[in-house]
Amino acid sequence: MSKPVDGVRADEPLSGKTALVTAAYTGIGRSIAKTLAAQGVQVVIQHPHFPEPAAEVVKEITEAGGKALALAADIADRTEYEELVQVLLEECGGWHLLVNTAAVPESEPFPKLSSEGFDSGFAAPVKGVFHGLQLALAHLADEGRVINVCDPADPGSAVHDTTRGAVEQLGQAVAPDFVPRRITVNTVSYGAGTTDNAELEVALAAISPAEPAAVVAYLASDAASTVNAQVIRLDGTGKPPR
Repeated sequence: MSKPVDGVRADEPLSGKTALVTAAYTGIGRSIAKTLAAQGVQVVIQHPHFPEPAAEVVKEITEAGGKALALAADIADRTEYEELVQVLLEECGGWHLLVNTAAVPESEPFPKLSSEGFDSGFAAPVKGVFHGLQLALAHLADEGRVINVCDPADPGSAVHDTTRGAVEQLGQAVAPDFVPRRITVNTVSYGAGTTDNAELEVALAAISPAEPAAVVAYLASDAASTVNAQVIRLDGTGKPPR
């Protein structure tokens, strides 16, 4: 076991922080929640009223020695999201990290896509991120982190690819609003490309494999305090971006 440094164990560099990870009951959200918990984060597993899979994630984390709790909310519903945040603050005593991972539901091909299907496709992935950003601006601790995670592009899915672009642009557009409290806002998105931050490119090259959970953990760390308003693209091959 590593020795503590200023009260923080070297193998738990994010100890003392609380993270809300949306849709952490499944998929990449689940992986991110477990990765953060392993680094000492108390993780709040948001689920859209699916208690069983969320309870399984909490069990996995706690059995591994981590801290986690599951909270239900439809993040596309502002009232439910606000209630979740209030419970988080009461139960955890503070909020330091917001990781948005809500996925886009499957939709019809563009020629058959209805107006209602388009609206529902934007609900959690974009409206939920919008709600989370506003609530984070009001309640996140100073020097906190907001990290959006976008799924790989889905050829032929107009809704999926449009929401992906919207989340990327939204993160960059609102990042300046968080600067006065030294909160960073970044997006991790599958797809080839580089950032305009040389320091970040060096750090990403050292992460192997460059998977979303590892990159999210880096962005949550003190080492990433100068990384802001970036869209970090991963090529999906498991190789670090060039």
